[in-house]
Amino acid sequence: MAGTVAKLQDFVDTEIDDVKCYINEIPAFVETEIEHLYNTLHSSLRFLRLFRDAKQISTYVAWREWERAVILLFEIRGKTVHVLNEMIELEEKEIERFATYIFKRLPDVQIISFKAIRTTLDRFPYPVQKHNAKDTYLINLPATPEAYTASLRKTLRNDIRYDLRKIARDFPSFSSRFYEKDEIPEPILKDLIRLSEDRIAQKAGDFAHDEQQIIALARQCGFANVMTIDGKVCAGTISYFIGSGCFQELTARDPAYFNYSIGTLTNYVTICEAIQRGKKKFSLGGGRFDYKEKLLGVLTDADRVEIYRSRSVMLMRIDHAMKTLAQAYLRRAKVWVHTNKNHAVARLITRAFNFFTGLAQRLSPARNSQIR
Repeated sequence: MAGTVAKLQDFVDTEIDDVKCYINEIPAFVETEIEHLYNTLHSSLRFLRLFRDAKQISTYVAWREWERAVILLFEIRGKTVHVLNEMIELEEKEIERFATYIFKRLPDVQIISFKAIRTTLDRFPYPVQKHNAKDTYLINLPATPEAYTASLRKTLRNDIRYDLRKIARDFPSFSSRFYEKDEIPEPILKDLIRLSEDRIAQKAGDFAHDEQQIIALARQCGFANVMTIDGKVCAGTISYFIGSGCFQELTARDPAYFNYSIGTLTNYVTICEAIQRGKKKFSLGGGRFDYKEKLLGVLTDADRVEIYRSRSVMLMRIDHAMKTLAQAYLRRAKVWVHTNKNHAVARLITRAFNFFTGLAQRLSPARNSQIR
């Protein structure tokens, strides 16, 4: 790659006016500008530095009408450009502009890979594979917590009010507090992480969050709700503020308080507090669960997109194309199982998956971390 980088540097300072590429460099303006442009956790430098094992990140910047329209961070690995931005929306013409630019300027690159973006590619000039890869539930937040509450179904509103009164009555020491960034006590973060891990492990076998990365990111842009009874954490959330958005990392709840719907309560108060602090969007994260729709989350999908330089390259890289196709079918199967989890076949597949996952983990000295 050293020779390739050397050749790339020759054109960095002679780009056309509306596009510029910084090879193995992230300009100082990018950290703030990319959050302003996308308001998305998975395209922020804070997230990428902690959760993505990218060694040499390059930056593509495209302007439209004198304003920055697109900022893409990417890594060149072999003959493939891996775009690191995820969960963003890109117009077809901007993806075409990027692909044309990369293929023209980097003659050794054969494939451009987007892991998870939202786009429509109807008449794309290059061979392309596209399939569903990730999802999240997004809430467009109103101006006030009262407006949000009024938008919920009447039964849910009544249940929330009832459960809040009931838990406060049954446990006079019950409290709910919010912390941000460095204010968040590390023991509280660890308690919330443990509760979340225990809840997930009951359904999916042994499980571990990326604890140190979560704590490090929380120090930078974290937002936590913690509910306590007699000084002990019984529920809470860990989220992150990026631009005008709030992105939930996890929900924690002690099963001892299941009858109070304490998971719903901590999500509700977190959303209301995010509105109070001026946020416009709230991401409840991936995983298709009914409670997210009840809280007004709208399912938002993102696709993996693989762009090939030409049809001959696609044939030459048929192994890559077949692997991508297999991943598409696997993703479709996972979504079906999750959506139809009460179906007998889905339950059988889930039990088999959990069995073999648990077996692999028992045979491995290290615990598996959460796949993001």
